[in-house]
Amino acid sequence: MTPEQFQKHLKEKEQQLKKAMEKTIPEKVANKAVLHFKKSFQNEGFTDSDLEKWKEVQRRIPGTKTYNAVVKKHQRDTSRGILTGRTANLGRSIKATHEPGKVTVFSDVPYAAAHNEGTTNAGRNRNVTIPKRQFIGKSETLEKEIERVIVDELDNILKK
Repeated sequence: MTPEQFQKHLKEKEQQLKKAMEKTIPEKVANKAVLHFKKSFQNEGFTDSDLEKWKEVQRRIPGTKTYNAVVKKHQRDTSRGILTGRTANLGRSIKATHEPGKVTVFSDVPYAAAHNEGTTNAGRNRNVTIPKRQFIGKSETLEKEIERVIVDELDNILKK
């Protein structure tokens, strides 16, 4: 390889790395994060280093007052997943934005924070307690997946 060819090769690698850092990697990381957090709804729990299951809901516990009321009105709700609702809007609301060096994952439904963080100030009279059922947050497992995405993308560029 001549010095000129080497310089051209380095320039190409530089452009590929710049594109990866500004566009490709943030896009892939955003997609990976959204899928990771949506999986919380399938698992009925949040995965940090391990899966932390959510507190069971009363409508699925036979013999409870809530279960008995649900059976009378909406039998299928006794087997529906936690935080899925009939529309699954909360899980479907998880989205991500990205820019070079930054990915932001969020839910735009107004009640998302109450469920993700828990609250003692919910409901029409503000006296309903909602237990924390985290579905978005810092996750060791996701960080490892993101690291793998970055390493794989950089390997693909540098090994060509």
